[in-house]
Amino acid sequence: MKQITIHTSRYNCLLDSFISNFSEALVVRKSNKRGNLYSVNCMANLPVLTNGLIALLIDIALEENPVYRHSQKLRDMAYDLRDTALHRKLAGDLTRFLTRARDLHLEGYLNFRMAEYREKLDMMSYSLIKKMKLTQQD
Repeated sequence: MKQITIHTSRYNCLLDSFISNFSEALVVRKSNKRGNLYSVNCMANLPVLTNGLIALLIDIALEENPVYRHSQKLRDMAYDLRDTALHRKLAGDLTRFLTRARDLHLEGYLNFRMAEYREKLDMMSYSLIKKMKLTQQD
């Protein structure tokens, strides 16, 4: 078990849902809200936590992208990236990060350490939109 504090500024509900869904891997020690920063301090089973956090971070990435936020069909297509080398790399990077760090800020990790994944999402949405425009012109 590893102690970790998870912080978020905008995704309190997603974090609470994550905590309730992964109660077998987490023991919440305390949670608090200061200003707009919500923090949860917990003890965690690292392998189970990593899998759950990757799913949470991907949900946040999709939520932050306006194209995926408003299209369930595109969200479903983005979930197809789960069984790729990129997804395995993200999980490995997160595991290494969590073994060394005691704090995880969800938005910060997404912006700085998952930039490659966000770029992949942007490329997917761009190519799909381009295909749709070409189909409409025909």
